[in-house]
Amino acid sequence: MTPSDVDLVLTGGLCVTCDEAGTVTAGDVYVDDGRIVAIGGPARGARRSVDASGTIVLPGLVNLHDHLRDMTPGLDAGEGLKLDEMLRFYWRLNEAAGAVEYETMAAYSTARLLASGVTTVVDHVYPFHRHGLDAATIAGYEATGIRWYLARGLMTRGYDPISEPLAEGFGRVRSLLADGTPAERIMLAPVSFRQAAPEDYAAAREFAADFGLRLYTHVAETAAEVASVEAEHGCRPIELLDRLGFCGPDVTLVHCVLLSDAEIEILARTGSHVVHCPSNHMKLAKGFTRVPDLLDAGVNVGLGIDQMADMFCEMRQEVLLQSIRNEDPGAVSPAVALRMATANGARAVGLGGQLGQISVGALADLICVSARGLSIDPILDPTWSVVHRAGGSDVRHVIVDGSVVVEDREFVKLDTEALRDQAMDVIDGYFSKANIDRTRIEL
Repeated sequence: MTPSDVDLVLTGGLCVTCDEAGTVTAGDVYVDDGRIVAIGGPARGARRSVDASGTIVLPGLVNLHDHLRDMTPGLDAGEGLKLDEMLRFYWRLNEAAGAVEYETMAAYSTARLLASGVTTVVDHVYPFHRHGLDAATIAGYEATGIRWYLARGLMTRGYDPISEPLAEGFGRVRSLLADGTPAERIMLAPVSFRQAAPEDYAAAREFAADFGLRLYTHVAETAAEVASVEAEHGCRPIELLDRLGFCGPDVTLVHCVLLSDAEIEILARTGSHVVHCPSNHMKLAKGFTRVPDLLDAGVNVGLGIDQMADMFCEMRQEVLLQSIRNEDPGAVSPAVALRMATANGARAVGLGGQLGQISVGALADLICVSARGLSIDPILDPTWSVVHRAGGSDVRHVIVDGSVVVEDREFVKLDTEALRDQAMDVIDGYFSKANIDRTRIEL
């Protein structure tokens, strides 16, 4: 490789690599053809240079669980309800949503994620009560440049007006694949045992095997769910998934709040991945996922934002929540929380070793977090400062797949003001269709 072959260089930053050794190194980062080709070493030319001085360079953050089509952030309706009551409320609202809402909010929400340092997202999307919602959602992702994964929900029961027959759902997934959507970007996702029958999970496993798809679901999220599964099937939720053949290294299980020792052993044995969403769990009073026990058992655990603030908040909440739950301030260290948001997330989407760390040969998803200012200085331990002091608003540059998406806190190609105006119009229309009497406050 000659110097003129290099596409991009990030100069002057301090790299927290998120490798297993926790390496922190000063040195320019060179990118070519979407991958990192050098860290430090002899200076070389590049077709584009980004000034990373005064920043901590990190792998892009991986948000393993979100619902980006939600049109109700900031709405107090449903506030204070626990999960099952809240779901019934929002299912009724979802009847009003169509392709325009799904596409617009996918774009708006992924832009917000990118601006806060998330370069990869798994979006659990449902319901599919109208044709074209899957393709519209993907179009929204593509508009912003995020690395996206569609956890394509299968909701066959729960609320009839928005439920979808299983055969119809499989047919729509076939259509996506036939139209060129890469199989590696789709996760087949029975929503939960509240919204899909056990036989749906078995059928999803068979369908996924036929088409090379990964699998995904909410599970073990509430005491009511656990009691219902035990009463009907004589076992706990993870045990039922295992009986159905649903667990495995190609499976991501979200929440896993209520786990027995035997279920943790199943997750470790099968190589299934777990997503913890600490802020969401606290907001909805779900309980405490046994993250230290899972990690000690060898289970890969990542983080999800799940409609809350940003991934920096989730890392911090992970450390604090496990500290109080386990009465141990070291139950989850800042370094472990950062790996949960980067390298562990990469493993769950099938890109372990290729994403979520800064190393030669890795995919060039990178963010630069400002390390100057009253909110974060002094920097003594960069990992500690990132987890305990930084926030999404501190992200200065964002690179996805080797392309600069955000530079100096401004999107390079995306007109965010136009996107915001479009999103606000769509939200207003949605509120009207859903018979919600709310007026936005313009500032």
